[in-house]
Amino acid sequence: MAELLDVSPTNYEHDTDVNLQLGELDFTSEDFLLDEVDVHIQENLEDEIVKEALKKGVDLRHYSKEIEQELLKVENESVQDYIKESQNIASLHRQIAACDTILERMEQMLNGFQGDLSSISTEIQSLQDQSIAMNVKLKNRQSIRGELSQYVDEMVIPETMIKSILECPVTEDDFKEQLHELNHKINFVKEQSFRDARACLDVKDILEKLKIKAISKIREFLLQKIYAFRKPMSNYQIPQNTLLKFRIFNEFLMANERHVAKEVRDEYIDTMSKIYYSYFKGYSSRLTKLQ
Repeated sequence: MAELLDVSPTNYEHDTDVNLQLGELDFTSEDFLLDEVDVHIQENLEDEIVKEALKKGVDLRHYSKEIEQELLKVENESVQDYIKESQNIASLHRQIAACDTILERMEQMLNGFQGDLSSISTEIQSLQDQSIAMNVKLKNRQSIRGELSQYVDEMVIPETMIKSILECPVTEDDFKEQLHELNHKINFVKEQSFRDARACLDVKDILEKLKIKAISKIREFLLQKIYAFRKPMSNYQIPQNTLLKFRIFNEFLMANERHVAKEVRDEYIDTMSKIYYSYFKGYSSRLTKLQ
């Protein structure tokens, strides 16, 4: 401590080498606060390194110069280390730049993927909407499938019906079955015609031709059976029983062509009237002879 406070001429002369530019200090100024200076000095004295230096009696000015030299040395060594590692640093810089380029490309790719995912999400939403719409359409079609199938079956004229009506004899069961189905289709088409169904126009002509053909064959068959009553010594009960088996023919004529049905009925009445008249006439003549 004595060395630090030594103010001998020798030390003073040594200190004169330090050029302190203190300027014009006004120690009487109110702005110069000695209390604050004391506080800063006290804080510096409480520093551990300063305390250690004061205990050892080290000259703080000399110690500070040593610290500065050490710092300068460390700084120079650091600079040398940086110079030695300049190639590695440059290589690291290039690698970082390359990584930045790769990362930039990856960012662009990810942005592209994000755009694609957004587009795919939109397409998925569109497909989902289409799927819902198709599901609704499917349910609607399934709900009307039964009715539409029945409607088509009622409207369509199968080839077997056409062949049976045109070619089969009226006495065959196939002809009678197809005649019953033909009568049903004729009534169905009439009903749909009142509702302005366009499908009726496609089958109306065919049904009309089949009806005319069936009526012609039935008329010819019934008249032949009625004419068979007129043969001499014929048992008219047998043809009558035959006509009862084919009563569906008369029902078809009554439903579709009443004037033909009236013609057959009138012919039957006329024939049976003549037969009964001849029977009663013969019976009456025999009774007269017996008297």
